[in-house]
Amino acid sequence: MKRMFEAVVFGGGKLFWDYRLHNTDHYKGYYHWHQCCEIIYVYEGAGRVVLGGETFPIRPGMLFFFRPYQLHHVYANVSPEQPYTRTIFHFDPQYIDVQLRSFTKRHALFAALWRGQNKIQAYDLAEFKTVIEHNLEDYQRSRKAGKGEDIEEITMMILRLLDYMIRSSTSGLKAPAWANERKSVGYAQEAMQWIDEHYQESFHLNDLADALHISKFYLSKLFHEETGSTLKEYITAKRMRHACRLLETTTKPVEWIGNEVGVPNASYFVQVFKQEVGTTPLKYRTGFLQSIKGKGDNR
Repeated sequence: MKRMFEAVVFGGGKLFWDYRLHNTDHYKGYYHWHQCCEIIYVYEGAGRVVLGGETFPIRPGMLFFFRPYQLHHVYANVSPEQPYTRTIFHFDPQYIDVQLRSFTKRHALFAALWRGQNKIQAYDLAEFKTVIEHNLEDYQRSRKAGKGEDIEEITMMILRLLDYMIRSSTSGLKAPAWANERKSVGYAQEAMQWIDEHYQESFHLNDLADALHISKFYLSKLFHEETGSTLKEYITAKRMRHACRLLETTTKPVEWIGNEVGVPNASYFVQVFKQEVGTTPLKYRTGFLQSIKGKGDNR
């Protein structure tokens, strides 16, 4: 069952590592976030990543960096003839940050990425494809040899990736670099921008369509074509992510939080929250506070 918040369980390890995951059948994905950083490197595949209110292409040589608690969606067009192959790993950015401090330029990029100070989070590294894949393969061999938790092995692997990101001739990509690839890009990103500005209000899809001067049905078609998700899924994801943040940082009652994220009907808000996040708002708040207390006790 999908869960918008996917807690990564490290089990005492420093890195949660999935090497060369391979899909040849349906891969729709869904909006979610993690409590840690995530990096995806693509070997082969086609599709879209929704990140920060923009869409980016899945294609060989792409690298994506997701910050902790950052909402994102990965949609791949998968078939036996067009598989989706990638390496994914998750890690605690504060721990890695300490290890990189001796490497001034690479540490500066890493710190800006995980703290949200770097707008570029999608990098086209196709020109370095061979050396990047050799780097990831080297680390995989270290894991097989029982040295995967060696902080020097982890640091070297991440340092090399940061090096290629710095050296990339494109210095990362913004959506306009491929905005002409598909006509739906403009409308999809305009829709996400409008939703980002209005999701705290109660509105109908007709309001969004009217603001973009396009029919609701045509906009829905273009949005799904570009992102692999529906407008409703994106709106719900934005609202539930904000609701989680309010539950984490305030003591406001559930009814107030529902109203604050554009769902004024309290019972419906609880129903949607439980369906998307996997627990009730109050249990989510209790679990979050207990996790924070647990971290404090372990210091």
